[in-house]
Amino acid sequence: MNFKELIKTILKFKNESNCKSISLNSKKVKKNDIFIALSNDFDKNLENISEAISKGAGLIITEKKIQIKNSPPIINLSDLRNKLSEISNEFYEFPSKKIKLFGITGTNGKSSVSSFLHQILNKNNIKTALLTSIKSRKKGIFFSELTTPDIFFLNDFLFNSNLDNFEGAVLEVSSHAIHQDRVKGLNFSYGCFTNISRDHLDYHKSLKEYSKVKESFFLNNSFNSALINVDTPLGEKIKKNNKNFLSFSSKKQNSDFYFDKSNILSYDNFNYDLNFFDGPRFMKLNLAMAMSLAICTKLKIDLKTFKNFYTPAGRFEKQKTFNGKLCLIDYAHTPQALDVVLKSIRSDSSGDIICIFGCGGDRDKGKRPNMGRVVERYSNKIIITNDNSRLEDPDKIKDDIMKGISKLSKTKYISDRKEAIKYGLKLLKKAKNDSVLLISGKGHENYQEINGKKIYFNDKKVVKEILNAN
Repeated sequence: MNFKELIKTILKFKNESNCKSISLNSKKVKKNDIFIALSNDFDKNLENISEAISKGAGLIITEKKIQIKNSPPIINLSDLRNKLSEISNEFYEFPSKKIKLFGITGTNGKSSVSSFLHQILNKNNIKTALLTSIKSRKKGIFFSELTTPDIFFLNDFLFNSNLDNFEGAVLEVSSHAIHQDRVKGLNFSYGCFTNISRDHLDYHKSLKEYSKVKESFFLNNSFNSALINVDTPLGEKIKKNNKNFLSFSSKKQNSDFYFDKSNILSYDNFNYDLNFFDGPRFMKLNLAMAMSLAICTKLKIDLKTFKNFYTPAGRFEKQKTFNGKLCLIDYAHTPQALDVVLKSIRSDSSGDIICIFGCGGDRDKGKRPNMGRVVERYSNKIIITNDNSRLEDPDKIKDDIMKGISKLSKTKYISDRKEAIKYGLKLLKKAKNDSVLLISGKGHENYQEINGKKIYFNDKKVVKEILNAN
């Protein structure tokens, strides 16, 4: 079957069976769904197809021919992987063309910039949906297990956003999603580049390759405009290659949007004082980027509407502990993110800094000593613990981190994360006033992945549980 015949078959099936969606995951197939089987392993493909059929799939599409007795129709198309975006767009009627679609990418700050942009647009009566991996009960926010899910999930989300009369939609765009073509074929109206630093090098192999992937998002999409943070060489390169893009900087006064040290955002003879927002400097910078991106859409900003902003869960989230002392939970899991968070804490606190952190297993091992160096630079006490060790020995992860720490006397290793938090709170209780306990790396996440299994765990809930027990 050629591609045109496949599309005709899909659309005919959709109309005749009242099919609502296409799925790449056999576990999520619903009655009358179309299931696309992509596994390269024949037995795994057979297993997935059988599961999809048991859940009510009405049509199966594969790359290679396969026969199953008493199955719904199974059709095949060679080079199927490279046709997913076209299939998805045809099935969901090109929903990204009917909405203002924002794509936010970068190493750090994606979730915060996306959340702030969502709030700004809605506060200005532009009904906007936000897709995020951080669960929320707030109106207009929709959950995805992945930062950026597959193209069928995305188009289904956008299709339903069209039905619900949303004018805009905000997506966080990960480097994995760009590289794996998960956002290919989407019609992005506006883009945003937040920053870049070392991350995901287990996947991308080098910072150079990681940078190329981030850059490709801006090369391969025809944005109305995009906001580019030019405080890194990559940002400068992206901006230089497209005159339609606008620059943002906290270092270069000649950028289109300049965020100075007193937290004033300047653009086109307008000045916006962001000190109304009660948050650290780096979070004000994320708000400034979101505001700048909103201005790129020709939105007129009135600071009088800017009240009651909230940050996403697990992003510099404050927890009440002991009088005069603070516990912070943050998602920071890269050397740069940790540096920014700890530097902010040190600038605002006269007491001790106690830092609990770890590094993910089966991921970029090269960043581990860098994380240790950053934590040692700012912290009075260091507690290394288990993050998501996955299939790797936590003790080996600890050894890699310790290579970056010179003062071992102020460092303690407690593998069990709950015990590490309990010990950190004990130190905080004894510490002098204005001391801070930072629990870093997990943020909003509700699990730990250990020995290949996901175990329920949430830093915030563990802190509350320990405090309530004392």
